[in-house]
Amino acid sequence: MEDRRLETHPDLMDPDWRKHAEVDAWLGAKKDIKKRRKQASRRGFRVSGGPVLVLALIVLVVAAVVVHRVQGRGVNDVPGFGQPPKAAPVSGGVDLNRPYDRTPAAYWREGIAGIVVPPGKAVGDFTAEEVDAAYRTVTQAVTAARLGSRALQHADGSELLRLLAPNERVRLEPALTSALTVEKGKYLTLVGPNRLLQVLPRMTGFLTAKPGDKGELVVHASYTTAYAFDAHPGEARSPSDIVPFVRDEQDYVIRKAPPFEKADAGLSFGEGAGYHSHMACDAIKTGILAPQYADKSKPVDGAIAVDEADTYDPTKPLPSTGNCE
Repeated sequence: MEDRRLETHPDLMDPDWRKHAEVDAWLGAKKDIKKRRKQASRRGFRVSGGPVLVLALIVLVVAAVVVHRVQGRGVNDVPGFGQPPKAAPVSGGVDLNRPYDRTPAAYWREGIAGIVVPPGKAVGDFTAEEVDAAYRTVTQAVTAARLGSRALQHADGSELLRLLAPNERVRLEPALTSALTVEKGKYLTLVGPNRLLQVLPRMTGFLTAKPGDKGELVVHASYTTAYAFDAHPGEARSPSDIVPFVRDEQDYVIRKAPPFEKADAGLSFGEGAGYHSHMACDAIKTGILAPQYADKSKPVDGAIAVDEADTYDPTKPLPSTGNCE
């Protein structure tokens, strides 16, 4: 079947093309025969030119057909031919397709899956089922604050507000619905003009529960979130320039009614503290998270050195010295 297609190939049926191909093949074969005769005479025997010449003609003509056809086709028509390797976009040594590589978040899980939630067990006045429900509410709150599209894309705190007890919602509504402020940045991750890459943030951490006052359950969330920002060529020199980290140690209080009033029953914020690293200090002072390369007030290398393991490990205390001090 292949031989038949070759014989009826349009190029082989073209008399002009065949004439040029045969001349090129003849000249090439003639040159090859002279070379072989010289080599043979040195070894004491001769090579017959007839069969070799015919074979050389056939090989060269077929090769010419293939080259002619490939050159006449677009690169998209020839799989794997003439196409440049699809290298990932690189900005100053940063692979924007794999932004977390060579950072502490390289092996963290995507999104809320990075936070370990223990099985529900009875705690104080709360049954195992109620503790399970409390864990679900807290993970929803963490998602709305640190991963929610409304918060990240529009600085909109409405997702978080809906999860709160009525009185807690009234208390925090002014802060969560205001413009970008430091106070709002305590509850939500706020992103300014530097845009995030289209990859999920990565997280590591865990939840624990303990009894509070009568009718209260305190769920503690200890976790770190890594974000990946876009960058233009030359803006970032290493992955740490585009991946800031947000560490949270936050208590959430779940109250029952009774003994509490219905307006106080549900989710409220308790004590909390946080830490940011590898971010732009200019931006974080206004409540906005931005990549380290965006800091215009000092060189990228000017951040205070900290123990990276302690900084990101939710089992360790928060660092006492901030990156921007």
